Amino acid sequence: MNLKGIALELCTCTWLEIMTCIGITLYLLYLGQFNLSIITVGVFSPLIFFHFVVTKLSSPDNACVRCLKGSES
Repeated sequence: MNLKGIALELCTCTWLEIMTCIGITLYLLYLGQFNLSIITVGVFSPLIFFHFVVTKLSSPDNACVRCLKGSES
């Protein structure tokens, strides 16, 4: 996979949600807000899980990176 493909994969909705969840959780842990960090993980987990399920169930033609790779030729 080339650098452009990796960058496109990291810019998908699921990866942005994962990175946002990790960032918010780590910041809340840094501030000592343990209860809020657990709530944050609880709120983001179903959303991230939903996106992984939709990605796995969708056809390969709907995948962002695969479509762009196919249109380059």
